[in-house]
Amino acid sequence: MLVGSMIHISGIAHALALITGMIRCVIRWRKLMLAGASDSLYISSLPAILLLPYGLVNNWLLPMVLYIQDWWLHLASHPSLSILFHEYDPGLICTEHLLPVPIGLGFLYGCIFVYGSKIGWYHSLFLPLILIEMDGASRGEEASLLGAIDECTLVMVCAGICSGNLILPFKQKNDKMEGNRGSGNASLSWQALKTNIFCGDFIEAAYPSMERSSIINVCGYIAAGLSTEVLMKRSVLSTAYLPLPIAIWISHDRIGMGPPG
Repeated sequence: MLVGSMIHISGIAHALALITGMIRCVIRWRKLMLAGASDSLYISSLPAILLLPYGLVNNWLLPMVLYIQDWWLHLASHPSLSILFHEYDPGLICTEHLLPVPIGLGFLYGCIFVYGSKIGWYHSLFLPLILIEMDGASRGEEASLLGAIDECTLVMVCAGICSGNLILPFKQKNDKMEGNRGSGNASLSWQALKTNIFCGDFIEAAYPSMERSSIINVCGYIAAGLSTEVLMKRSVLSTAYLPLPIAIWISHDRIGMGPPG
């Protein structure tokens, strides 16, 4: 309570609210939405000393992000470059607030998620960004674009690899313990498959298979990239850590979330 009160009284909370709002818009490739009239009136009534952190963000960081956004919109509207960007379906929700997304960016995001999860970026970077994106979102958008990417690039890719291990179990040649090892691998794959489909997240089970086989590794990256390309094109919001049917059901675009999932 003491730390929270100090952050609120010092004005840092208002600055952080602006920063997290900008991060949320950047993650979702949406135009920046400025504070409402009531918020602006409340903030302007604060003492000058308390407005310093808010003023630094509002007067320096926000104009910079707006300038980059306007430059991006101008670049994407150029006739010779328009073919490099996705065309949004007019039937999608809030398409007028979306920024142009270049073709291939989703594929890159999917590969980054798979690679980052292997080297420790998930809990240090991806998960905090998912929480920031979900925090304070407007009604109907409490889910997360990064959460949908997490579900499709990590959870479902792992489930697919585990399914492949069950269909074609791995057998190592010239190994006296071949039978036991195959049984243990099948047991791990079965448990991981059930966990990823019905509980949410057990992506570590796919790492041994990806490290053992370059074909599985490359196919995992390709699957993650293609699924994320669909999610980015339709700006799908969902989350991991839920059974797959529920992750699809809570999404605001179930048609967009279903096939990648």
